[in-house]
Amino acid sequence: MNKFALSVILAILIVGITPFYAASEPLTATPSGIPFSELDQFIDTFVGEYIGTRTAGAVVAIIQDGELIFNQAYGYAIQGEIRADADSIFEWGSATKLLLWTSVMQLVEQGKLDLNNDIREYLPENFLRRQRYEMPITMLDLMNHTPGWEDRLVDIFYSRAEDVPSLEGSLRTWKPRQFFQPGTVVAYSNYGTGLAGFIVERVSGMPFYQYVWENIFIPLGMRETAIHPLQADNPDIAERRTQIKGHFAGREHPVVSPVERIFLGLYPAGSVMGTAQDAIKFLSALMPAEGETSPLFMDNETLNEMLSVTLYFREGFPRFSHGFMEHYGAVRALGHGGNTSAFSALFTFAPEERFGVVIMTNQAQEAAICFGLTRALFGEFVPPQYAGDFPDASSFGGMFTMARRPKTGFMNLPMSLAMFPITVVDENTLDMAGARLVQVSPYVFKNTGGGIAIMDLIDYIFIEANDGNVTRVSIMFFDLLPINTGRLIVNFGSAILFVLCILFVAVALVLIIIGAVRNKKKGIACNLMKKLNLALFISMAAVTLNNVIFAMRGLSFASYASLQIHFVLNIVFVIAVPVLVGLMFVSRKKEPAKASRVFQCFTMVIALVYAILLLAWGFWH
Repeated sequence: MNKFALSVILAILIVGITPFYAASEPLTATPSGIPFSELDQFIDTFVGEYIGTRTAGAVVAIIQDGELIFNQAYGYAIQGEIRADADSIFEWGSATKLLLWTSVMQLVEQGKLDLNNDIREYLPENFLRRQRYEMPITMLDLMNHTPGWEDRLVDIFYSRAEDVPSLEGSLRTWKPRQFFQPGTVVAYSNYGTGLAGFIVERVSGMPFYQYVWENIFIPLGMRETAIHPLQADNPDIAERRTQIKGHFAGREHPVVSPVERIFLGLYPAGSVMGTAQDAIKFLSALMPAEGETSPLFMDNETLNEMLSVTLYFREGFPRFSHGFMEHYGAVRALGHGGNTSAFSALFTFAPEERFGVVIMTNQAQEAAICFGLTRALFGEFVPPQYAGDFPDASSFGGMFTMARRPKTGFMNLPMSLAMFPITVVDENTLDMAGARLVQVSPYVFKNTGGGIAIMDLIDYIFIEANDGNVTRVSIMFFDLLPINTGRLIVNFGSAILFVLCILFVAVALVLIIIGAVRNKKKGIACNLMKKLNLALFISMAAVTLNNVIFAMRGLSFASYASLQIHFVLNIVFVIAVPVLVGLMFVSRKKEPAKASRVFQCFTMVIALVYAILLLAWGFWH
């Protein structure tokens, strides 16, 4: 899988972790030590290095002690045409999930939800069907991304507004299979968060977007924000969204993305858009002053519970706090980032210091400003001191695959090839995708730089090992699991066989057509074997074209329903191949030429292999 595709899969928002301490006096500088009096110049200089070259436009908003102390836009809303300003509309992406988890905790406070109950208590009967384990899935599992489901890549995004189903309809279209016991493996899940939004609907008795408006947006005065997947909740935002475009990286400067606008069926997972000043109001409500109650809750105890850790990497290293991601910095901070097709965002706040930062860009997979500036403002994380010897990392190398990936259906094979190689540099140093990782605490490795660009998003990795053998590698948003040699051979062997089948079809079909034309000129009749052989090649060529179109449409956010025709054609091929091969086998003695018989036998084998691969790797559903 190419680096861009890997980046798209990985770049879903990390925010880090840190030790906890409270600020006894109002801050006069950022957690990293930048004086507020120098903040404007620092941010202008930092952002200026990337605007126009790596990033089209950006907006940065900062709040301290409930006051907006910085709100500045940079670059272009449309590259080279329209400048961005503080009122420009940017997309939140997965930072939307912070609103979802806040909604959940509001309902917990009201006694309408229990985080430890089986979520099936809140769902229609038999709504969850493809469960492997009898162990219940809880709301905490959804918050920690540990329900154990495979990932999905279809019917999340849509290129046309008219294709977007209801939230319930989107959830019913495709239900993931469960591959891991709940609570054991982290695999970031948009389906899980969409399901949590549906539960909010069921419990509250109103559409999720309406719930957010009545319980978050209106109380906080967030009038310049929309959450409905089509922005039907705020027409003014829908209109202003047309005045900004998403971008992707060009050779010299960002260019407008051809797919800069998409729509989400699972919209609680990432549909919000609005101004940075509105977004900062939400972070402010999560950091009330001493003696004040957050406008989001009846009691700050609920807020404190929401911001308490629910999942650790290991003792002293928190991972999730009720869906909020922990941040690596000089102080304890939480938040979430987000990516849509051509926008990126990162929300980070330190509740004890009452310091928060919102960064939003109209650039696909942007990291230089979102993550780079956030790190510069929140400072460097210092791991707890450890006096003993570190574990020997000499046996920690291997090949690892993402727990967060489709494991059934047509995306199984390509996503199985998205692997992470870890090689041993020395007993204390590893190399992951070219990035140098140094052990700074037992089984905790710090990314010191290098590697492909996407590795810049990863600060630390955490390793679990048994008798020196790695059983899991964890980063913020999902776990990586070791892949054995046998599976590695099957995955890459299958991919190679696919390529060889397609190459054989392309070359042989041309030769067959040339031969048919030559025989016609010579007056040589085309016997039954040659006709069957030609039919077999035409069917292989047709199914190859079908899957090329299939892949292109899948990458263009086509709905699952619209892809059904490709599944049907693949099924027809899988059925037709043994029929044609059987007829050829029965008629093989009618081919007088020995060379032709050998070639035709080879054709039958290739066709059967091709059909088996399509069947085995789920290209029929």
